[in-house]
Amino acid sequence: MTSQILSSKALHSWVYPQSTLPPAVISVLTSSAIEGDFLRKRQLAWEDSFRSLYYMLRKNICNIFYVCTSQFVVMFTGSDGSGCSKHLCNAYISQSTRGLRSLLREHDICFSMPLCHSKVEQVTTEDLVELSEIEKQNLGQTRRLSSLSDVDNSPQSLLAFCGNKNVHGLYDFLLNYRSSLTFLSGVDVPVLYSPVPFQNAALSSPEIKCVEVKRAHHIAASPKESTVKDTESSQGSSTGLLSSIEIKDAYIPSWIVCRVCALMDSNGRSFEASFTTERTSIGLNVALETACEKPDQAAAVEGLQESSHSFGIPEASVAPCLRSGFLKGLKYSDGSYVASLSPV
Repeated sequence: MTSQILSSKALHSWVYPQSTLPPAVISVLTSSAIEGDFLRKRQLAWEDSFRSLYYMLRKNICNIFYVCTSQFVVMFTGSDGSGCSKHLCNAYISQSTRGLRSLLREHDICFSMPLCHSKVEQVTTEDLVELSEIEKQNLGQTRRLSSLSDVDNSPQSLLAFCGNKNVHGLYDFLLNYRSSLTFLSGVDVPVLYSPVPFQNAALSSPEIKCVEVKRAHHIAASPKESTVKDTESSQGSSTGLLSSIEIKDAYIPSWIVCRVCALMDSNGRSFEASFTTERTSIGLNVALETACEKPDQAAAVEGLQESSHSFGIPEASVAPCLRSGFLKGLKYSDGSYVASLSPV
């Protein structure tokens, strides 16, 4: 089974750029007129790649891709068109700040905060200006309003953009107004991940570590982070060996996890998998079914739910009952899965 995973396309993603430049390198390149041209070309190449991915999404060629920054992860998704006359898109920003939400409102980009139960979503740009003035007069009066920013950079601050119009607004913002985001200044371009080829992309695979260990009977073993354990080899075997596959990378896209698990259960093998979720992407794992709740977006929700696959990943399905937490582990045996969740 280990050899099947390594020799298959299960671990493949398409990525741009292939590697990220550290801020110190960006600073040196920016200060040099000659090297600065390299950064400009890199920025233009990134814009071409992002534009390529977005229009592939709209044309139903790609059903999911990620834009990964140091502060948040953006997931763009689309229905596969089953039962729909129009291709429908949605997008999610894994976490946000009050400043980012204010900028999006200034550009008339509509979004919801399905995981946030406070009134933070109702705070407008004018409210923020008024808040700043009040703070100068009396800090005590702003205590309640200031607490609204407590959700910043947490899963509760996830932003959902439902429908093609709002998704296009987010795309335009990320393409043309990223410089407005101060925390992205002085850093490299965001990393783009896709399950299918796109302009300027290179094929990429995560780091793999495979080992065989002898099962320790009567001892509860702690699961390794980001591992898939094949328990079949220990069943009915005098050696009692346990195969362990550790998959490591800065980001492991959802399609890799789904493909590996599908390969494991295709042979009827029992296995256990444990996951370490990137902190900035936790919100993406819990909001998919609650994101588009408004009545005028019912068609978009229906389009996603009628899809035979979840976001173009044949091996995946959306389970609404699991939306209260992010996935910590899986156990597969006798044709069924048991999921272990961590609350948000």
